[in-house]
Amino acid sequence: MLVSTDSSVRQQHNSVRSNVGWYDFTHRLVEVKGPDALALLEKVCVAPIHKASVGGSKYTTMLNQEGLIIDDTIVTHMGENLYWVSGLYVRDQISWFAANKGNLNVEFRDITAEWKMYSVQGPNALSLVNLVVDVPVAGLRFFHMIDNAMDNVPVKVARAGYTGEKCGYEIYIAADKEELLVEKLKSAGEDMGACHVTELDVMVMTLAAEAGFVLMMDIYKASPYEVGFEKTIDWEKDFIGKEAVAKVREEGAKRKLLSFTVADDEALIYGGPLTKGNPLLKEGEVVGRATKYTYGFTCNKNIGYAMVDMDKAAVGDIVTINGYEAILTERGFI
Repeated sequence: MLVSTDSSVRQQHNSVRSNVGWYDFTHRLVEVKGPDALALLEKVCVAPIHKASVGGSKYTTMLNQEGLIIDDTIVTHMGENLYWVSGLYVRDQISWFAANKGNLNVEFRDITAEWKMYSVQGPNALSLVNLVVDVPVAGLRFFHMIDNAMDNVPVKVARAGYTGEKCGYEIYIAADKEELLVEKLKSAGEDMGACHVTELDVMVMTLAAEAGFVLMMDIYKASPYEVGFEKTIDWEKDFIGKEAVAKVREEGAKRKLLSFTVADDEALIYGGPLTKGNPLLKEGEVVGRATKYTYGFTCNKNIGYAMVDMDKAAVGDIVTINGYEAILTERGFI
């Protein structure tokens, strides 16, 4: 996936970094409920879901029997025996839950159509959120969600985001009340110069890549140890793929998801020659493959991610990608 460096993408990206931006960032939502809701989620997720108190969330991956990532998601504890699972691949999630439910007393359903979620991100995000909700949310901890209201209309506010900004929030509102939230954000944001982000590249690519965040294109069918997610694993419980990923823990990951920078400005112009899957060459030998490219408007660099064979290349090495020189780095540029 390539990104344009045109003025609208740059302006919206920089507005989030320097001030505040807001945008529709609704994910697919699966509601999981019942006496065995936690048991199912502990089985299919690597993270310790039981450690999320009501209102708390856990970022986690789900693995297949081979210990490879088939999805990443955020699980939020909404109430007694009630959880929300946020992601992109709702049909696959529900199929996976059904395949692994067994005799557990649990139900799950797609509730995406019932909710809209708007992300408010940037240094001044808290100020904008507090202008649109009825009760100020100062003090809300990261990866926690609370009930609130907007002109007495119920909303949920979470401290979270996909930008790398320390100040980021997500506001959930019933889908049929979306217009109220949009109008409130527009009106309150006007005086403070808030940006209505409309460029998809800004929402999912440029901001996140600078911060070292991943998309499924980066991590699908990788081991958690290959993409830096080993700290999310709860080894005190059983989960699907545990035996296989334990073997990687013992032997060490043979690949690693790294970042790279490309000095040539022509390399990443929209429609340019670099594409996902391009091989990385070191002294003529393939040492890895690119998973994505983009432009980092904060760090002012062409950047990308690649899955690299660790016995062939390392951070700091110079490689070539489709004829362009690149330097391997750890993920994250801000």
